[in-house]
Amino acid sequence: MDAATSGLLLWVLAAVLLRRDLRGVYRRLRWRRAVARITFLPTETGPSWRIDFTLPDGAPVSVVTRDLRMIARREQPGPVRLLYDPAAPSRMEMPGRPGLGSVVGVALAVLGIAQVLR
Repeated sequence: MDAATSGLLLWVLAAVLLRRDLRGVYRRLRWRRAVARITFLPTETGPSWRIDFTLPDGAPVSVVTRDLRMIARREQPGPVRLLYDPAAPSRMEMPGRPGLGSVVGVALAVLGIAQVLR
């Protein structure tokens, strides 16, 4: 395998690891921020959570979700910061912190650049 091919392969692996982080950067630039309140709702079908926040024009938004991954990103009880899509306020995301995948992805990207320039 020549240097350019292995460098491109490292870049593909880095892109796979950094996909979630790159999507988060894009959403932080395009989506709006809000402070929300999360309430636990026990139901017969399983646990769910209601997320309430207000838009800048004062319109209230209330979304019920069963997505435990988003709720697990909470760091402390009380109001949380989230990002919402201005075109569809029911689409929201709690921004997460960069993890081990980010560090390894950046390292693979740097190794890929070094391999291509070699």
